[in-house]
Amino acid sequence: METPLPDGPRGRILALALTLTVLATLWVGVAQPLMTWHAARAQALAQRRALLQRITALVATLPELQREASRHRAPEAALLEGSSDAIAGATLQTAVQRMAMSAGATLRSLETLPAERSGHYRRISLRISTEAPWPVLIALMRGVEQGTPQMLIDNLQLRAPPAELRTATTPISATFTIVAFRAAPAGGA
Repeated sequence: METPLPDGPRGRILALALTLTVLATLWVGVAQPLMTWHAARAQALAQRRALLQRITALVATLPELQREASRHRAPEAALLEGSSDAIAGATLQTAVQRMAMSAGATLRSLETLPAERSGHYRRISLRISTEAPWPVLIALMRGVEQGTPQMLIDNLQLRAPPAELRTATTPISATFTIVAFRAAPAGGA
């Protein structure tokens, strides 16, 4: 049994409804996703162009930065020198004693701690105890911060009398570790 398609006004309405359904399906299934994809690609392209402009501007400043860097003196040595941990530790100890003397601090104790491997470097540490007025301690720590080779202060412990009993010259007891690094030999320790 065949069902005849409607004709006349009912047939036209059915044909129009089917045409609109096909067009809506094409829009939702094909055109809209393509337009969304195109907008996303256009936005990504715009971001890449902006990035390219920023990178080009930075590259243009490179020669001036290189000229400026060449005018400045080379940085001081960042690592301890010495063919062994003991020699590097002695070098660090001498540098710290010099810093303490120039700051006006008297070292009560100075202990070399065991060296440790830290990546491609050896960590050389000294445990320091001193008793000095606050300005002298600050001068000593500033000397460590600005010293050569580069050094770090770790595990700082301060002990002082109560604030109402302190003056500018009241000694403060300080204990801290000074850390510096030396290049680790290629073969091991």
